[in-house]
Amino acid sequence: MGLCPEGVVPPSRENSRHIVGRTEFRRHVRFDGGNPGAIRHRHLALPDSAGGQHTSSFEQHLHHSRRGDGGGIMSSSETASLVAGRGRQDPPTPNTKHPLRVFYNRFNPSQGWATFAILIFLLLIIGDSITVGDWVETPSLTTILFVSALIGLLFAKLRLPWFLMLPFGVVLGGVVVIWQSTSLAENQDSTTDGLREIFTRLDVWYAAANNGGISTDLMPFSLILISAAWMLGFLSSYLIFRYDNIWFAVVFGGTAMLTNLSFLPERFGSRFFIFVLIAMLLVVRMSIVQRHEFWRKGSFRFTPNSGWLTLHATLWFSIIVIVIAAILPLKIIVSQPVADVWRAGRTPVSSMEDVFVRLFSTIPSRMDTSGRFFGKTLPFMGKISFGGEVVAWTNSEYPSYWLSQAYNYYTSQGWIATETERIDIGPEILPPPSMDSLKRTDVVQTVQLGFDTNKFLTGGGFDWVSLPAVAESLAPRKFVVDVNDDAFDVDYPKDIQAFASRIRTQTRLPDASVANGFITGLLPSDLLLVDIQEGDNGRVEFFTLQRKAPIAPDLVAWQFKDELPETQPYSMVSLVSIATDDDLREADTDYSSFITDHYVQLPSTLPQRVRDLAQSVTANADNPYDKAVAVQNYLRESGFVYSQDIDAPPRGTDGVDHFLFESKIGYSDYFGSSMAVLMRAAGVPARLAAGYAPGEAAANSNQRFIRDSDSHGWVQVYFPDFGWIDFEPTPNWPLQERAIGGGAAFSSSDTDLDADPGGFIIPDEIDPFVEQVPDDPGVPQGFGDAFTFDVTPYLKPAGIILGTLIALFIIFQVAWNFGLGSMTAVEKTYTKMGRLGWLAGVGRKRHQTPWEHAAAIGLASPNAAEGSRKIASQFATSMYGHQEPNENDLEEMEEAWKNVRMGLIVRGLRRMIPQPSAQPQQAR
Repeated sequence: MGLCPEGVVPPSRENSRHIVGRTEFRRHVRFDGGNPGAIRHRHLALPDSAGGQHTSSFEQHLHHSRRGDGGGIMSSSETASLVAGRGRQDPPTPNTKHPLRVFYNRFNPSQGWATFAILIFLLLIIGDSITVGDWVETPSLTTILFVSALIGLLFAKLRLPWFLMLPFGVVLGGVVVIWQSTSLAENQDSTTDGLREIFTRLDVWYAAANNGGISTDLMPFSLILISAAWMLGFLSSYLIFRYDNIWFAVVFGGTAMLTNLSFLPERFGSRFFIFVLIAMLLVVRMSIVQRHEFWRKGSFRFTPNSGWLTLHATLWFSIIVIVIAAILPLKIIVSQPVADVWRAGRTPVSSMEDVFVRLFSTIPSRMDTSGRFFGKTLPFMGKISFGGEVVAWTNSEYPSYWLSQAYNYYTSQGWIATETERIDIGPEILPPPSMDSLKRTDVVQTVQLGFDTNKFLTGGGFDWVSLPAVAESLAPRKFVVDVNDDAFDVDYPKDIQAFASRIRTQTRLPDASVANGFITGLLPSDLLLVDIQEGDNGRVEFFTLQRKAPIAPDLVAWQFKDELPETQPYSMVSLVSIATDDDLREADTDYSSFITDHYVQLPSTLPQRVRDLAQSVTANADNPYDKAVAVQNYLRESGFVYSQDIDAPPRGTDGVDHFLFESKIGYSDYFGSSMAVLMRAAGVPARLAAGYAPGEAAANSNQRFIRDSDSHGWVQVYFPDFGWIDFEPTPNWPLQERAIGGGAAFSSSDTDLDADPGGFIIPDEIDPFVEQVPDDPGVPQGFGDAFTFDVTPYLKPAGIILGTLIALFIIFQVAWNFGLGSMTAVEKTYTKMGRLGWLAGVGRKRHQTPWEHAAAIGLASPNAAEGSRKIASQFATSMYGHQEPNENDLEEMEEAWKNVRMGLIVRGLRRMIPQPSAQPQQAR
């Protein structure tokens, strides 16, 4: 190497710091291959005293030197003179940047604004998927996501610890949520009144959540969506721009999107593919940013455009992969043990779904699903609609209702099916015998559902089912007694109120160890003491009672252990009542405590006028059956109107009271609920049943077609020894017949209020239980199909092969064009010639000049000799002679490249063909 001037440290290949005078500066240098003592300038940034940057005389000289014949190459003596001159530099100019420019530089993300833009697109597609669901009224979720992401970016750039920034971001989000929630308040007179209403409604919702009630107010769900949107946007942005962590945005954003789309029709599923595409771009973009940062720290040379080239290729690759994944058929095979583990692990999630439905019961369903199975809650809702498609086929001698769920607990907002106990049943396990089987007969019934499900319909009580299943038996009711306060007693049965009052008359209860025996000694025979709670002072504050379980369980719901395919029918033996009206009039009225606990229950908030109406309607009836008939006729004949196009009861009102005295219009849920409540107010046990009507009868057959519009709610009244008897209070539905062999059709007219409820139409669908007969017996079945060719089995392999080829092509394109983005046309052509030459076995050696490399290519492929010489000549002229090519030169080089490309491709293909050995064969 050449000697360095005195006072100059020999340059290295890495970054070095030089102290000249009192100013520290950084420079990047590299050796020129032909002059070890010379350096080529890369970058020089000299900080001034104010923290800005200015151009030094050193940099200015380098700038002028680039314009000379030396191509920006300085000798060692020139370098030394410039460095020595730094000690006499002029005072730095003060920083005069605009405050907005300073602010921009301060908060400019090192990950680049492209990363922020990709994150925003990711968040917007999530917000859009929720918005199109139209679940509840909310402020603009996309605006909240954008603002929260911007705040997250600003917080990430502040030099404060995370344990201060994250709580402050949450608090700021709470302020935004509360501010946005005021637009949801019904009282818009002032912000204060709106906030007061919001907090009042939240308090009512919390009480329903804590006490096991139903909430029909959707405002809390709106607040949850707003809060979730803020947290998702804020945390995603903060973690990306503070810690380079994109996985919160991808994982939690994807979870939110999948959860939302799982409750939407399939036509919305394309949004998830868009989300996956953007998420892949975000992952690749962050990987590029991190790689660039690593290269900067290691002083590696790279072109900034290489990142965009990779991102561009990734975009197209992601699009192709997603399209292939969307169109290829998917078949999932899961072993039974895995399915059992999945069901066991999902049990807590299923219970949370029940809680969600109870607290947000009026959120509309968006799924395009056939059939309707009723859950644990049945709220008073507004407008509903059902389709006319067939959802089930039945074969039964008796046209019974098809029960899905029975509800026992009434609230002002709707019905709740309370806690149950599971009982295994099946072909080898019979259900527990019923104690109320008087005047009932066995009827064999067969059902085939038109969709996959694990739930099933029954004709009422039954003795046997053909598949393994689980029956849900109503659990005995529990009563928590407060020793010091009787506020909760008002909703309890009379005997529980009396017992609690008796305990409170004791001046002082003993501690828990003694109180157990004391309370148990006073309990009636049908009650059990299950828990005692002490206060801090050691005194008993609460104790819990439970009614003893009945001998025969009260079944309220059923489901199969495994999902039942739509093509598989099931059979059961149902217990059908054949009791006459006179039999039911003479039924006993001695109800068990278990029955009255569940089926005479009414909330203390029920308006008194409902109770008065029950007494008025049943005043002339002297037995439960006549009372039931009186209430049924009152609802069918007193001017109440059936309609599905209604508004939900106003918030804070009782649903039955509103229907009976205010609206007087509704569908079967309202008619059935009104009859059940009036019967309970008259002292007769009753419950609301939900499922399907018997359906449309086929001509001269026991077969029936159940349509989606047959979804229905009716009333069951309890008669000791006879069990639950069906009643029909909805005016445009036919009265239920209790007779075997009734052939009258029993179909919904929900979708046509003017139709005759007693008439029926033979549907066009073919009964799945009847063998299909060809239209023309003279034509052999299958004729004409001999020349058909099923291509379905070949679609998946063809798609995989096509996808693999496309993926390989994209990978090759990315590798081939890597690093070419910032080159000139001449440099690109010469570089591509070198890369193709390497594939053809004539790659450029480190010691070869462009002319020598071209000569090597010409020897290996004579057809490419002339073109390689032209490309090498143009590259040397442009690189070392600093002469820019004109249009003619570029055209000649393009023709030369075509010549070289073909010649090298041919040589590369020939290399893949095994050649015979050049050695002579040995003589035999």
